Amino acid sequence: MPKQNDDIFARNYLSVVQILAKLMDTTFLYGEMGRGSGKTTNILSPRVDRVQNDMPGSCLALGASTYKSIFDNILAGLIGYLQDTYLRGTYFEVGKEPPKHFKPCATFIDDWRHTISFHNGTVIQFISCDRPESMLGKNIAHLFVDEMLRIPREKFTERIIPALRADRSKFGHSHYFMGITGFSSTPNFETDEDWFIEYERDADPDLLSCIIEMALELDRRLVELEIARREFRDDDVKKLSRFIERWNARINDFRRGETAYIHASSFSNIKILGIDYILGQIKSIKDEDQLNTSILSVRKRRVKDMFFGKFGKQHLFDDSYRYDFIDRVRADESPGESSRHLKYCDPRLPLYAGFDPGPFMSIVFAQRHPGHPPDFRVIKDLFVIHPEQHDELAANIDDFFRHHARKEIFLYYDRAANQNNPRYRKYYPLLTDKDDTDAMLLQKALFSRGWTVRLLSLSQETILHAQHYRLLNILFDKTDGRRDNILIDRNECEALVSSIHHSPLKRTEGRVVLDKSAEKELEYKDQAFYSPQIATAFMYLLWGEFHQLLPNESSSMMNIGGSF
Repeated sequence: MPKQNDDIFARNYLSVVQILAKLMDTTFLYGEMGRGSGKTTNILSPRVDRVQNDMPGSCLALGASTYKSIFDNILAGLIGYLQDTYLRGTYFEVGKEPPKHFKPCATFIDDWRHTISFHNGTVIQFISCDRPESMLGKNIAHLFVDEMLRIPREKFTERIIPALRADRSKFGHSHYFMGITGFSSTPNFETDEDWFIEYERDADPDLLSCIIEMALELDRRLVELEIARREFRDDDVKKLSRFIERWNARINDFRRGETAYIHASSFSNIKILGIDYILGQIKSIKDEDQLNTSILSVRKRRVKDMFFGKFGKQHLFDDSYRYDFIDRVRADESPGESSRHLKYCDPRLPLYAGFDPGPFMSIVFAQRHPGHPPDFRVIKDLFVIHPEQHDELAANIDDFFRHHARKEIFLYYDRAANQNNPRYRKYYPLLTDKDDTDAMLLQKALFSRGWTVRLLSLSQETILHAQHYRLLNILFDKTDGRRDNILIDRNECEALVSSIHHSPLKRTEGRVVLDKSAEKELEYKDQAFYSPQIATAFMYLLWGEFHQLLPNESSSMMNIGGSF
């Protein structure tokens, strides 16, 4: 390896995994990688640059489970890489029609707001599973997709893959043609989609080792070529250029149609992250499954008995958003957070909510939509942690639902929310001198912001865990066509879904009990995702709306009244 010349080359650190991804560079490249491994900045973004440069004038696609997640999770890293590497407006442009010196794309583009364009005519457009129309008319030469664990197999194959149909006569020379670059965290087999790990079997280790060895040697010759050019050694330039041209074509022939699958933990980027980052993650992530998947990239199946035993993926929906507002936003802008983006939030209808007070205070919202049977869709979860209390939670509710026309909430909660001085206030006193119940304090805080809140659990009797458990089994069992379908927004209720899967069942003296030990063991900041806290608020909502489905349950357990 020749001595590096700092006048020619910039010094940049890449982890071994990031280097291997660059060297393998096969048609299909998948990464199952831990948090902080640099997959967006140091693998996906450079790969985007190589692909667009190798197929000038092509149309590429950046895909995800939802269109909104492209703005929230991918674009910042990609645009940041391009801005650090190239001059915007000269080499690339984002969210607007490119300058006149940019070459035309082979595909006609009539709306540039959601695009990244390059000077050679290549354009990246956005597609997602929740917007089938985003794939219509697309002639994609290469697909980039993130967080594959959120994309169901059938939606990937039926909605995204058909867009890969670019003109082979124009772009078929490239080994990237009709390829896929996909990344994801390690899936939890109970809560996430895991079909993409099957691609690992398509990788040929011996062939990949050969490609890596040849590509590394080719990179050495590229270094020698740049030094020879700087030193005006024309004979060496010609010799090295012929070698590089010949072997680059051979390596790309080996790469064509092949699959590389990278399975790496956060430790792969330890030199950048530092050991303190890893130790901090291990200390802060109390849930073993979440630590295994997000940091250690260990595939582990949960084998616990769960309180929501019949709950499954069939009770989630991910076509969460309407895009008439988001479509007005350019690719380099943020669409913001608001209920008006939610496809299944009707601003003309009231909101139904389940509320769980305490130092960790949570609430979940739902609406009923007509049908046969009707859908009861849970559309948002919110929570605050002491010292934030009722007023802060009310402010968050009012902000998210600020465009909701009918500001009316039907609120369900447990018996403790009717107590003037619940035991927890001994340790977490109110920041005001009020002596109202938790339900009334939230009601008043929302009333001051223009909301009507109907308290539907006044005089609430104690609800046994066994009663909740029986009702949940009825609600999440296969529908008989006579009761509501209970559906939860996978994107806007991420904490609730995780909380459901962290709600273990235990049996005490023959009685069914919800194991709430995590609420004592975890810090409050960890309880949203890794304890039954938010799931409990959800249970109060379901009990209030559907307890009559339980045999021999008295309707007197619910006393409706009290509203501002």
